[in-house]
Amino acid sequence: MITAPLVIFLIVVGWSAAALAMLWGMLRVARHHHKPSADNRLDRQQRRASESHSAHVSLSA
Repeated sequence: MITAPLVIFLIVVGWSAAALAMLWGMLRVARHHHKPSADNRLDRQQRRASESHSAHVSLSA
């Protein structure tokens, strides 16, 4: 026989699983349809270029 606490636990687990699945789906759709602007792309490329150089030179005397 299924007890009342088990039913409540199964309901909570079921709703949580459904909520997580919907959240994952929305994040997946948002990530797929998000198009970064040209400014963001340039900023990312400049950051990558600056990170690839490990030498730090100071021009102050």
